[in-house]
Amino acid sequence: MSTPRFTLTRGGLLAAGAAVVLAVAGCGSGDDATTNASASGKTSTAEGGTLRWAINANASWDPVTSAAGNEVRHLGLVYEALTKIDEQGKPTPGLATKWAFSQGGKVLTFTLRPNVTFTDGAPLNAKAVKTNLDRAQHQDGSVLVQLLANVRKVKAVDASTVELDLSQPDYGLPLVLGGKAGMQVSPKAIAAGVSKLPQKPVGAGPFKLTKFVPDASSTLVKNPGYWDAKEIHLGGVDLQYINDPQAVLAGLQSGSIDLASSTGSQVAASKRAGLGVEQFPSLGVTSIEINDAIKPFDNHKVIEAINYAIDREALIRTQSGGIGDPAYQPFPKGYVGYSPEVGNLYPHDPAKAKELLKEAGYPNGLTIPITYFDVPPYKGLTEQLQAQLAAVGIKSKLSTLPLAQAAERVYVKHDVAFNPNGIVGRESPLQMLDVQYGKDGLLNPGRKASPELTKAISDAGQLPLDDPKYPAALQAVTARAAKESAVAFLYTQPTILVHTDKVSGLRPYIVATRLEGVRLDK
Repeated sequence: MSTPRFTLTRGGLLAAGAAVVLAVAGCGSGDDATTNASASGKTSTAEGGTLRWAINANASWDPVTSAAGNEVRHLGLVYEALTKIDEQGKPTPGLATKWAFSQGGKVLTFTLRPNVTFTDGAPLNAKAVKTNLDRAQHQDGSVLVQLLANVRKVKAVDASTVELDLSQPDYGLPLVLGGKAGMQVSPKAIAAGVSKLPQKPVGAGPFKLTKFVPDASSTLVKNPGYWDAKEIHLGGVDLQYINDPQAVLAGLQSGSIDLASSTGSQVAASKRAGLGVEQFPSLGVTSIEINDAIKPFDNHKVIEAINYAIDREALIRTQSGGIGDPAYQPFPKGYVGYSPEVGNLYPHDPAKAKELLKEAGYPNGLTIPITYFDVPPYKGLTEQLQAQLAAVGIKSKLSTLPLAQAAERVYVKHDVAFNPNGIVGRESPLQMLDVQYGKDGLLNPGRKASPELTKAISDAGQLPLDDPKYPAALQAVTARAAKESAVAFLYTQPTILVHTDKVSGLRPYIVATRLEGVRLDK
């Protein structure tokens, strides 16, 4: 079963046959504030209620220190960003009502939404935005430094105008600032001590966190002062951090869970249980994070041998319920960054894998470490990968890594050599390429990038998103990076949401699931 295809629109992307996708999702732009339809066609006018959502645990509620890409879903409940990424991946007004580039793309000016306050009463103004962007760039341990590398200076021109002086044109910034980099934290909370923010966030988003139990749950209530409160129909959200698919399914069946972020492997069982299943376009990809600063992965022929040894179609059938496509790059077919040149970069070829191992100096094979997360989906994936690699002479020693330590160990300390993992995509395709392949990329554990790749990423960023040259420049970066990189992409992952019949109004956000328009029947 293939994932939905995409075509580029001005500044974003749109699923091919968008009318079909939106009909399945049962919603449009969200202009109707009184009625929403679910993917099953059910309509509801319900207001209030607390949505119980089974989701992965987040380690931090601070966008500046949140290293896991999928935590953007959690953070988006509490914080609002300067821009908001819509269902098609385009930047739309958020805390900023408009923005414009000037001086050849080297100045980006935002006009802020008036009369917005954080949940602690602090006002949103240009000074607050400057405080946030400066912190993102300069705080020790910030994971956002690379995303704002081209921002030379942030100016509070007046109370409602923020000006970003850039070292070079960076036309993807309105997209980037729709994610963690643009999320605004209360300046009062920052002044009180940033060490408190990972557990006690203060934002201006649709909900307010009232309780956080690490690795267990989070409780949030609706923020009545949210600027777009008419789109929030829930009275609150309880995040339940449950990783066991069977426990999630049982919770949905019993009614103790209303909504679950799921995977392709759970679709058939969920449908048999009579639950609602939504499959939306996504930028998620299952992958293996390989640190090519650690032997033997510093030998690129070993990397190539691993890729040729992997039977991606078999993985999709077994691990993803037949849902997804083989992947060799971070983008799905039809997306603006997708490169046909590397669309089938490493077809399954055990004989070629063995030959490459011989060329790499391992004629009798070798043994590698594999570190996987201690949750059910990764165990099965790792064991299947272990068997496929063993078939070409690559033996492995397995060890587990607590999921709570994943971001720090893999992306901060860089002491994990081989880790079955996955990416959730980023707001900007160029941002995704830089984060995954750039020399300082958060998702590039080996920190290797050729000068040619570094220049290609920089050059592509200087093209406006509607420039006819932009897609080709972006795809050239993708192709070069896929050939150079040690990361092994496996298969695409559409967003899978499983829910009871009480839930309606789910929308097909391509970057991260949001709760605008969602309703819960009593």
